[in-house]
Amino acid sequence: MNVAAPSKGHRATILTLAAIAAMGSMAIHMLVPALPLIAADLAIGEARAQQVVSAYLAGLAGGQLVAGPLVDRLGRRPVMLAGLALYILGAAASAFAPQPEWLLLARLVQAAGGACGVVTARVMVGDVFGPARAAGVQATLMTIVLISPAIAPVIGGTIADLAGWRAVFGLLTLAGLLALIAAWQRLPETGAGKRRGKEARSLLGDYAQLARNRAFVLTTITLSAASSGLYMFLGAAPFLLVHRYGLSSGEAGLALLVIAAASIAGTRLVVTVERRFSALILGTASAATGGAISLLLALVGVEGVVPLIAPITLLGFGAGLAGPVAFNDVAFAEPGLAATATSLAGALQMLASGSAMTLLGLLAPLDPLRVAGALMASTGLALACAIGAIASKRLN
Repeated sequence: MNVAAPSKGHRATILTLAAIAAMGSMAIHMLVPALPLIAADLAIGEARAQQVVSAYLAGLAGGQLVAGPLVDRLGRRPVMLAGLALYILGAAASAFAPQPEWLLLARLVQAAGGACGVVTARVMVGDVFGPARAAGVQATLMTIVLISPAIAPVIGGTIADLAGWRAVFGLLTLAGLLALIAAWQRLPETGAGKRRGKEARSLLGDYAQLARNRAFVLTTITLSAASSGLYMFLGAAPFLLVHRYGLSSGEAGLALLVIAAASIAGTRLVVTVERRFSALILGTASAATGGAISLLLALVGVEGVVPLIAPITLLGFGAGLAGPVAFNDVAFAEPGLAATATSLAGALQMLASGSAMTLLGLLAPLDPLRVAGALMASTGLALACAIGAIASKRLN
């Protein structure tokens, strides 16, 4: 894979797209260290507090299912701007939510807006750079995107400690507003955006065509399984770090920063690995190794902050390595369906992650063994499907 250096104009486009794509993940990672505070303030249990994240993931899933076809038919820019407006509205409403039910509803609105940003950013990369360069640029985009979530738990935990969890949503509202201004000023329409005549197909027909594409299906399952492992850990880790190991919300955010840093390292090796091997297989193998080490440590009774976090750095590294290639393969799986394919894969990824978090929350009180067992199952499935996806791609 030969990736030329982006021009100055393209670098500005990548930075703006990265900022918009980061809106979706910031709303997760910045809030994760504050989950114990939300649980205490609203008088809800651990499982109910985790729904603040899992409901957002469900909203990302449903939002991407709607956003993808709209992007293919209406264009990239209008869907992106409308999505950012929804994101701002949802974040502001979350800051003033008086009850858990209102908070969850506001989170769904925020997630719908975040979904539009995620879909349009990924598709615009393909529009601007084309299939040959898109995977490398997706890796660059993901690196920039991950810098924000890397520091987001630290910022979110610190703000929550100093000013309460509602202040976190205030900061997310401000970030959304700045992203909207940047998109309005810097991002023109990059794709035709409208399919007419014989090229126009029903949404169900589009989905059916993608469902018949074996490589698309297996790659999507890979994304979903790997993401489920990561989000199950992110949902459970704050409660283990705070309640079991005595850390503050800010300290828990610092611990999670290590995992985000490992993900960034993974994205920087995508192009190098793809020249010699499959980043998808190596990434999922790294994630599965992390899950296996976590399970082994839990079985022998080795506990603490380091034994909890250290193996998951392999999972984070693997996610950073495999993610850009997986989404690039999905986007170019079917001609003319880039946004629909990307949104469907992203929706299923978020739906699986949210469902996995909810199911793990039902096992509360959580302990390292239960978390590690769930991680091993999800990362093992991701590795098996990655191998199948690469085999199907080579056969075609």
